[in-house]
Amino acid sequence: MGESTAVAHAVFIIVSVMMASVLGLIVLGKIGYMESLFSQSVQEKANALGIRLLIINAYKDATNNIIYVYVKNVGTVTFSDLTNIDLYMGNATGVLEYYKYNVTVSSPGYYNITELGNPDGTWSPGETLRFNVYVQNTYSELIRVKIVLPNGVIAEEVVDVP
Repeated sequence: MGESTAVAHAVFIIVSVMMASVLGLIVLGKIGYMESLFSQSVQEKANALGIRLLIINAYKDATNNIIYVYVKNVGTVTFSDLTNIDLYMGNATGVLEYYKYNVTVSSPGYYNITELGNPDGTWSPGETLRFNVYVQNTYSELIRVKIVLPNGVIAEEVVDVP
């Protein structure tokens, strides 16, 4: 009877050690996952802080029904996702309308971008982009422009476009 108790205790100890090892691996895996998420979140926030936009000016081409908006990256980080920028425009005190990016379509409700200076597909610090907005409606001389980057950076300005 003594031998069976010793064997039972040995099996119990082996199973306990194996379960503790598996539990430890699961916990370490979750800690690694959480660390990765936290690190990624911090990096995204740091990049967002490094990107600052300034709406410089806008003017209206009444003949072609286009409003050109000049925006400068006054931050310290390059932004490369130019096709996913949201642009909103409307009268200074009214509701803003959403404009979709399309590099080839030049019809109302869309906009495209012209890189001024070095056309390399990125928005470098100090670089100015011209947003060519094909307006859907007639706006007053005071318009509000809002630009939202996918990482949450926002630039909003009321601009006089005579």
